[in-house]
Amino acid sequence: MSALRPGWRDLPPALKERINHLLGARVIAASTPGDSGTLPVAQFQVQTMQGNAFVKALGTEQPDTLNFLRQEIALSPLLPQAAPNPELLWSIDEVLPNLGTWVAVAYAMRADVRPIDLSWPEDDVATLFRVVRSIGEIEAPDDPMFLPEEKVFPADSWEVLADRLPARLANHSPWLAGRLEGLAEIASHAPDAIAGKSLQHGTLRVQNVMLPTAPGAKALISDWIRGSAGAPYLDLVSILLHARINDGPPPEATLRRYGLPPGTEPDAVTCWIAVLAGHYVKSSMEPPPTDMPELRSYQHRLAQAAVSWLKTRLGF
Repeated sequence: MSALRPGWRDLPPALKERINHLLGARVIAASTPGDSGTLPVAQFQVQTMQGNAFVKALGTEQPDTLNFLRQEIALSPLLPQAAPNPELLWSIDEVLPNLGTWVAVAYAMRADVRPIDLSWPEDDVATLFRVVRSIGEIEAPDDPMFLPEEKVFPADSWEVLADRLPARLANHSPWLAGRLEGLAEIASHAPDAIAGKSLQHGTLRVQNVMLPTAPGAKALISDWIRGSAGAPYLDLVSILLHARINDGPPPEATLRRYGLPPGTEPDAVTCWIAVLAGHYVKSSMEPPPTDMPELRSYQHRLAQAAVSWLKTRLGF
């Protein structure tokens, strides 16, 4: 998902004026991350005389995505204090003259964090692992917005694929042939394997994580477009897949080196990897959404990494 997102220069002038007003100062510089964030929204880092901020904005031409951004805004103040989320400065959900409805949100930008170095020095691997593992040490809020992960994430993908037997399945791995029902059986244990009370980000990617640059500084994790409650290892397993497709280290070796949360059952981890693999294989073969045309190729890479990891876990 490396396509450039719209940025400050792409926004209507009236919306820029509204954002300047909310920031309390005129934007004097803006930059657009090349690959940051899950949603196809306009997003940019801005500098003003009052400080720096990270802003996202989206109009009514993408109504489904608009609701995801609304959900992110609603979720932000509910996150526990210990969660490594950025500070929300303001948000708007307004009908602007001649522009229709626009939703925008701004977060405070800190100078003591940085993106992950994708050459993967050992310190970055260790810090990423520690930061994401720390999310699983936080209890999810007792709030309807934080649903049980076993009720949110689809665990029946292998079963669906076994029923459909799509011809394109061979594009992923010949190893899958004849194993769909067995993989469906492994994934069927997900309701027990992934249940828990730990906070889940649920849509973690490497580009969501900003690592601290100084002793005592705290990491930031952005794009909390959904939250849930689940087993403490779920986000950790997921981020290792995303790291892998960004030229990161083999996930199984990273798990062995740094360890899973206490009490984690190895079979539960294998079940979750099977669930992720089935989801990404199935999703990658669906028609691409019009607002995120690069999504399926990204999911295809995740599917390949997840199937490879699953083979390792199963001893193939």
